[in-house]
Amino acid sequence: MFLFRFSPEARRISGICNEFRAKNRDKKSAKEREWKFFNNFLDRHNRTMSYDIDIVIPWVDGADPEWRAAFRAARDGTANVPVVVTGADENSSDIRYRDWDTLRWWFRGVERFAPWVRRIHFVTWGHVPEWLDLQNPRLRVVRHGDYIPAEYLPTFASRPIELCAHLIPGLAERFILFNDDMFFTRPVAEGRFFCAKSGLPRDMARLSLIARSTISHTVLNMTEVLNRRHSRAEVMRSHAAKWYSPRYGAGNLLKTLDLSVWRQFAGLADTHMPQPYLRSTFERMWVEEFAILDATCRERFRSPFGVNHWLMRYEQLARGEFSPVGFRDARLDHLAEDRIGEVERYIRARKYAMICLNDSPMLGDFVAVRDRLAKALDHILPQKSSYEI
Repeated sequence: MFLFRFSPEARRISGICNEFRAKNRDKKSAKEREWKFFNNFLDRHNRTMSYDIDIVIPWVDGADPEWRAAFRAARDGTANVPVVVTGADENSSDIRYRDWDTLRWWFRGVERFAPWVRRIHFVTWGHVPEWLDLQNPRLRVVRHGDYIPAEYLPTFASRPIELCAHLIPGLAERFILFNDDMFFTRPVAEGRFFCAKSGLPRDMARLSLIARSTISHTVLNMTEVLNRRHSRAEVMRSHAAKWYSPRYGAGNLLKTLDLSVWRQFAGLADTHMPQPYLRSTFERMWVEEFAILDATCRERFRSPFGVNHWLMRYEQLARGEFSPVGFRDARLDHLAEDRIGEVERYIRARKYAMICLNDSPMLGDFVAVRDRLAKALDHILPQKSSYEI
């Protein structure tokens, strides 16, 4: 050991350590070093991506009196349309539309952690938050009537709003579809959503059984369309490197292997995360699967029938129009009294690049949980964004 201290290898290691210390001597804190690393990371990826990327985010203010009146009028006049709610009265359906008042942190997260976004298309029934700066050049407020065909209006379901996204004026070929319960909580490069070389969406192709849920019938409908359009064996043989990518992790690969003995697609794993799409995929599917898309968009309220925007994702996966990516940087959770403590911890620690926080019908003290969530988001995003007045 004594002789090693004077060896050429020891001197080389010592020199590297001294150089590292010198470079970091002027830095004030570990947090500054971390942010410098992330900023350099974003800069490198920004130089390699030559595509415009937009975000589409639908939003509804369930407390708006005019919207509630229109909702009641449409509901009372369409008794033959099934409405999926969590109870028998209007108050229970409010859970689906209630506002957590976290939208300002959504905008802050996009601006700080994803500055590469070209434009945000903010889709709304007609209302906008009073604090939103409508003059921001990177913001486009899109009302339902601006792009959804008249025969599908009025709508109080998310499916027509999302399935007609390709009709939004000025939408880029590459866009990310968000829900307002999805947030960026640390820096993320555009290469996480679209491959810099091919321009294809980044996604995970994994086989899965269809789990019992409020949308299981919808997932079954989409899986039926998928099997009618594509042969599972041919898809996985033609794009084997993408379906069996090591980026997914051993657990996901084993699940795919277990179900790959089935003749058809048993189902696909749905990530419930911000979803990258090609606009051209929507355009093609509307031509080739018009009947089921048209029938879905004619439903005024959420129902167990029809399909949702995941059908477009399934098509991208089946055609191999994606680039493999893992989801270790993402977290799906639900908001409840027994979960909010853990949610607060990983938000404050910026453990994940993106999170999705679903509302829960079992939530008791909504106000208390909402306030704790707001404080956690404000801890990592305390400064106003340029989208706020």
